[in-house]
Amino acid sequence: MKKGLMALAALALLASTASAQNAKGQTAQQPRMRTVQTDTTTVYDVTTTNKKGTTQYGMVEQTRSTPQGGTRVISQTQYSDYTPSKMALANEKHAEVSIGVGASYSFNKDTTGARMTDLGLAATGQVLWDISDHFALGADYMLLNHDSRTNYRLGSYKYDKLRLNSIALAGKYTINAWDTWRLYIPLGVGAAQARMKSSGIRNGEYTSQSSDKWGLDLFAGLGLQYNLSKDIFMGLEYRYTVAFVKGNDLNRYYGKDNYLQFHSAFFRIGTRF
Repeated sequence: MKKGLMALAALALLASTASAQNAKGQTAQQPRMRTVQTDTTTVYDVTTTNKKGTTQYGMVEQTRSTPQGGTRVISQTQYSDYTPSKMALANEKHAEVSIGVGASYSFNKDTTGARMTDLGLAATGQVLWDISDHFALGADYMLLNHDSRTNYRLGSYKYDKLRLNSIALAGKYTINAWDTWRLYIPLGVGAAQARMKSSGIRNGEYTSQSSDKWGLDLFAGLGLQYNLSKDIFMGLEYRYTVAFVKGNDLNRYYGKDNYLQFHSAFFRIGTRF
């Protein structure tokens, strides 16, 4: 009996030892989990263009993914290159000088309703400094030189010349400052000298007079400018001018009590510096 019990105990011990060794072997065979991190690198070559120029730049984008499902994006600009447009180069210059030539028309009439002058020559010179991208301020000189005209309603009374010299504080507002073709508004206020010569038969006698008078003058208009390069431009300009000098200030016999008014058109060419 005793021997039988001892044999059973030995068998149980052997079974327990074998089970423990088997469990240990199974544990050792299980694979370990490895942490994996993935990096992806992308290089972009980007170009953007607008009225101010072209910008080229290279961008490196790195995407990092983790085993936990997270993503991190890192972007860096490696290089950039800016090429200014022709208009950007022109706008880097902040002053301009220009001259204009053209024609002038006057509606000024005498007391009989006849026009006092014919179509005349017009000239202008201007210096401007940029206050902003759209507005410039400076000085302007303008000459309006109208040809003679004879009033046959008064026999053969002749208005020999009507000349206006103006020196003004001038402004220029450019509507589209970054375009090759530019639309602008010229403005000015200053002082003008009006001079007129006239002669003819009045009341059976020959009379002649030469009169001049200074007064305030104003002008405004509309212009179209084309930029040939960053330095040179040309265009057309219309001006309406009012000189606060009256017709009877220049001709005491037949001048009307109205301020002088002129319509002028110029071809203008200039340079920026």
